[in-house]
Amino acid sequence: MHFRVGYIIRNYDFQGAQIVASDPIRRIEVQFTKRPQDETDPRAEPFQAVATATCESDLPPAIEEAVSLSGSLPWDTEGVSQAFEELKAFVLRTLRLARWRANCPKSAIHPIQGTTGSSWSLDGKAWKDFGTYSLKIQFLGGFWPWTDEFAEFVKTEILGDLDEPLAHELLREAVLNRKDTPRSSLVLAVAAAEVGFKQFASKTFPDATWVLEKLQSPPLDTMFKVFPWPKLTVRINGKVPSIPGSIKSGLKKAVELRNQVVHAGVAKLEAENVDYALTSARDLLYFLDALQGQKWAFKHMSADALKSLS
Repeated sequence: MHFRVGYIIRNYDFQGAQIVASDPIRRIEVQFTKRPQDETDPRAEPFQAVATATCESDLPPAIEEAVSLSGSLPWDTEGVSQAFEELKAFVLRTLRLARWRANCPKSAIHPIQGTTGSSWSLDGKAWKDFGTYSLKIQFLGGFWPWTDEFAEFVKTEILGDLDEPLAHELLREAVLNRKDTPRSSLVLAVAAAEVGFKQFASKTFPDATWVLEKLQSPPLDTMFKVFPWPKLTVRINGKVPSIPGSIKSGLKKAVELRNQVVHAGVAKLEAENVDYALTSARDLLYFLDALQGQKWAFKHMSADALKSLS
């Protein structure tokens, strides 16, 4: 049995580029294309895309035979909802990999705005509709250029287990909160840095995972100091890696401000301080990505952070 769904994607940050990903083993694929501006159901908005996802799923033979005879497939048929859940999960994971690789900090946390319809087919050629629905969600602007390098990354990594790290998702939420709730933005930025470093340490030295999970974490600057950097196998320009000075100073200030917000209830934050915290957190996360083999991550770090690596 074949299934197909079209999702309307909001805040599509890749200048209308087409993104394609597939998993032959799971028999699933998705294609993202810019949504035509003349569509009216629902009315098209700027920076929208349509993700068309298809899969082939094996339903029990008795069900497929009954569907073939009746020509209808109810939503509550065994295996149908699971097939569409897998399609949705594949669409979202593809987007996470794309925005992580392309450094899209303003991408929507919940990118699916609605659907253009869902359908099923016995042979993958003749399709019958389940129905359509739409959901209005606030649009947030911004776009980033999509490159062949990014596309190859998504096509390759979608076949494995790699996914956008949780810390990057937290940071994206922090960026989205920057204007309306700067205190929340600052707190989330520090949380993203802390989560990112703890997960990096756990992956690098699994034997220490229980300490990081069960005990209260020391401050970030303390974790930076006690981490056994020389034991890492990676080297940067022949040197043992260490956190760039701009990142350490930026996060130290961010932690101090976070503590003031959480413990003293600071009423107002300067925009430049929030931006500094967001930049420092982003630099840290991409630096840690690079240490874990994602060399492209260096390109998303600020010039100040890269200076100390040369």
